[in-house]
Amino acid sequence: MTTGSPSSSPDLKPWTVQSSRDVIRDRWLKLRADDCVTADGTEITPYYVLEYPDWVHVVAIDDEDQLILVEQYRHAFGGITLEVPAGAIDREDPSVTAAAARELEEETGYVAEQWRSFGKHSPNPATHTNFCHTVLALGARPSGTRLNDPTEQIRVVRVPVRDAARLAADGTFTNAMQIASLAIALGAIGKWNP
Repeated sequence: MTTGSPSSSPDLKPWTVQSSRDVIRDRWLKLRADDCVTADGTEITPYYVLEYPDWVHVVAIDDEDQLILVEQYRHAFGGITLEVPAGAIDREDPSVTAAAARELEEETGYVAEQWRSFGKHSPNPATHTNFCHTVLALGARPSGTRLNDPTEQIRVVRVPVRDAARLAADGTFTNAMQIASLAIALGAIGKWNP
């Protein structure tokens, strides 16, 4: 096995895209089919790519060391999930942190005093073009304002921070990307306790 950073391997080269076409392009989903050729000449036709805007996950903690979470129905999953507040970063959002603040207040009615961003990670580099950003919000408190999106029926839930790793391990948290965001943000402040 070769060691080193992924970008340090001189043998790996990007594919060449011979052509590209839209399969679906609407407000919810952009799916394109690329006709590709690998560096060694192998054709991969079509190769499907999902284009999404970047997403943000908000790991919000109040002054009582409680995570501010949401429960909602997820149709593809076929049930109710427990999640961190999250959503797409809009073009109008001036920054990742501004998007996180908007999503937190829209979904939960909470605002926060301190914000810390932990960079971006690919949800699935094989098929997705976007990134997911993890943002920690400390000092979360109710603002008295909550915007209701008719497509989202959300229940706000407070869970002790100390329970986060256990809830990830036992399957209560079902979204793998959000588990990663919880581990990154809570690990940075010494509160991810597996």
